[in-house]
Amino acid sequence: MKFKLIALAAMLAAGSAQAAIVDGSSGNGELFMTVLDSVGQQSYTLDLNITMDDFLAGVAANASYSYAADANMSSFLSMVAPANQSGLTFAIGAMDATGSTTTNYYRNITTASTIDLGNTVTNTNLKQLSTNGDQFVADANSLIGAGNSLVVTDPGIVAYAGSALWGSNWGSAFNGVSTGLIGDDLGMYVLRQSSGTFAARNSASIYEALAFNGNQYMANLDMNGNLMIAAAPVPEAETYAMMLAGLGLVGFMVARRRRAA
Repeated sequence: MKFKLIALAAMLAAGSAQAAIVDGSSGNGELFMTVLDSVGQQSYTLDLNITMDDFLAGVAANASYSYAADANMSSFLSMVAPANQSGLTFAIGAMDATGSTTTNYYRNITTASTIDLGNTVTNTNLKQLSTNGDQFVADANSLIGAGNSLVVTDPGIVAYAGSALWGSNWGSAFNGVSTGLIGDDLGMYVLRQSSGTFAARNSASIYEALAFNGNQYMANLDMNGNLMIAAAPVPEAETYAMMLAGLGLVGFMVARRRRAA
């Protein structure tokens, strides 16, 4: 991972989860990850086997999570042409269409590489995010069988990670890009309804970057299919010192060349 892991608080084996991703229709859905090969038109979906509430509690406790590549991930990666490997994109999502205390309360966990804050997401949009995510999960669950993950090679079905109900922006309901390139660190966010009831349907929803002590939680999927989720610490003092020393050296070299000229 590009950022340093402080502590690995959870090692979750891919084969230990239930054989279905919990959607948001009853509240507190499970996190899941998708990986898309848009050129080869195939995708992979993994149940991360942790509910939104448990994950948010883990964020508050500075937990870290590790998922090793399973057999389906290895099979998926083996089918990706070498030229397409660096273009693989991944995303993580979870839905809650009820909340724990108030009916019709919507919230979603999502990864994001960019967010257009000038494009307002309303409470109504959050409902659409949940609806799209739930439909994607329902189709994935119909195919996942007794396993914990699945590979989709038919781009015409909803469970394909590039489908119209998922894609790179929750089926066009998200005002940003929820996907990132494999190997890159991808920020994690929670979108919350801006009031306790859905009556304020046109009110702007609330964005919150998931973080511990100011260090945002990031997700990284490496080229071998291993997923890591943890808080990314700010650069340490020695890192700043090295950066400043490097800038000073560059400035010295530039000045020396100008005198020589």
